[in-house]
Amino acid sequence: MAAEMGLARSSRHWSRALRRRLLLLRRGTASDGCGCQNEALTSSKEGGDLGVGANEEEAVEVEARVRALQRLVPGGEELGTERLFEETADYIEALQVQVSAMRTLACLLDELREKRG
Repeated sequence: MAAEMGLARSSRHWSRALRRRLLLLRRGTASDGCGCQNEALTSSKEGGDLGVGANEEEAVEVEARVRALQRLVPGGEELGTERLFEETADYIEALQVQVSAMRTLACLLDELREKRG
């Protein structure tokens, strides 16, 4: 929860959506324990025709992947495709910083344990 609150404090569009999700979690109204939706992502199709039907299938696949991305990025449901990609890049960068900070803290805690032990 603390890590998500750290992300939510940034000034990006997705941070507002993440704050809303965290508030729902606190109230116990989110869809599951982490506030995520339990919808499976579509997998890419192997092979396929190269005819006209393939273009339609490809378009359907792209739309499905965009919808999946909209569910993954907080507030993504409200964004158009171009803005969604921009927000996704920002969100990934913020997550990378968060993971780096958590790794640093984990290493620090390991060092402290080793000194005590």
